[in-house]
Amino acid sequence: MGRQRLLQWLHIYSLALGVTSQRLVDGRVQQTWLTRVYTLIINALELLLLPGMFYLTAQYIEKTSLFPNLMPYTCYILYSVSYATIAYTVISRGKRDSAFLELERIVNRIMSQQVHQVGRSLNFIYYLKLTTMIILCVSSMVLSFMVPNAKNWSVYLITFLFQNSMIIPVIATYRYFLALWQIACCYQSINCRVEELVSSFKLRLPIRSELEELHRLWSQHSMLGSGTLRMNQVYGVLLLAARFDYLTFSVINQYWGMLFTFAIETPIYMVMFGTFNYCIRFIDFFLLDDMCDLTIKVQNYPHHVVTEGNWLKEINAYVMYVNTSKLDLSVCGLYTSNRIRWFKMFGSIVGSQSKECGQNIMALPHRHAAQWQRRDILCASQSVTSRITKKSQGSGVVINATGSQAQEPL
Repeated sequence: MGRQRLLQWLHIYSLALGVTSQRLVDGRVQQTWLTRVYTLIINALELLLLPGMFYLTAQYIEKTSLFPNLMPYTCYILYSVSYATIAYTVISRGKRDSAFLELERIVNRIMSQQVHQVGRSLNFIYYLKLTTMIILCVSSMVLSFMVPNAKNWSVYLITFLFQNSMIIPVIATYRYFLALWQIACCYQSINCRVEELVSSFKLRLPIRSELEELHRLWSQHSMLGSGTLRMNQVYGVLLLAARFDYLTFSVINQYWGMLFTFAIETPIYMVMFGTFNYCIRFIDFFLLDDMCDLTIKVQNYPHHVVTEGNWLKEINAYVMYVNTSKLDLSVCGLYTSNRIRWFKMFGSIVGSQSKECGQNIMALPHRHAAQWQRRDILCASQSVTSRITKKSQGSGVVINATGSQAQEPL
């Protein structure tokens, strides 16, 4: 009951942001004309108003003296990539809703005929992903009130809308995670039922109803594969855009974190909160690739128990089908989402970015010292010039500001 309630609140939040026009009712998604009209209006407002909000946010950071001069440029880069990702997420919402609704019908049809069995690994990854999503949604609310030098409510309002808009791609990819999780649960239920049937064939020959059930499980397995490939095709460009958005977020936030930790005096609670939010975002995106790996593993489950019983042509045909129909969850045909590729990508980001940021941060104190030294020299020269000017005015000679030539007064 608690899991269903939290999932329902997340669906309400995604509907409020315009990520989907569907709402969750009694564990099933529903779509009405009212939700479609509301989502269409919200999507239009987001496409029109978000560029202005991003620009005002970057301008506020640029005018605030608490941030270094390099911060606004990174903000413009991050916000431009984020807006492009949000724009595509909003524009392609209709296709995703249709594909999700179609998959929901397939899953409900299979689960109504099978005993719903969820393994320990699927339960663990589900609750962990749900926890990271709730934390990210709450942290986006908290960040709305952590604005330095904010003196009016308009700044808080713009920041609130800005922070909630930045989480739109994260929620959209979470719906893809939910679809894969439901598919994996269906595959697991089918595999368990096939194992039970094959185990019963060890000491006796199958009856006609059991062979018909085996054919039905085969049909359900094939139907799930088609639905999975359909979902992967619809979400392909979004996953590519979301990965590029996370790549930009990761690089820029690593730079900001090192800057605020080592080069700028920052309250410790802000540094800890930023680090915590960065780690949660890392875990959240990793779980998406892990779910792709787990879905492929469950779909291509090896039925070793088949070799222990009677080898029938129906079982032979089913095992050959499973072994030759492995899913390929590639993103736009460019790469396959899995844990190995994820760790390689993140390792390259951390290695190169840490080295570059470390060199820049180590050079910051020397740059600041040189700037202060030039400023002290300039102030000292101006002080000496003003003293000479006052002294010369008393003796009837005026020296100009540069002290290069003297003139007799008229």
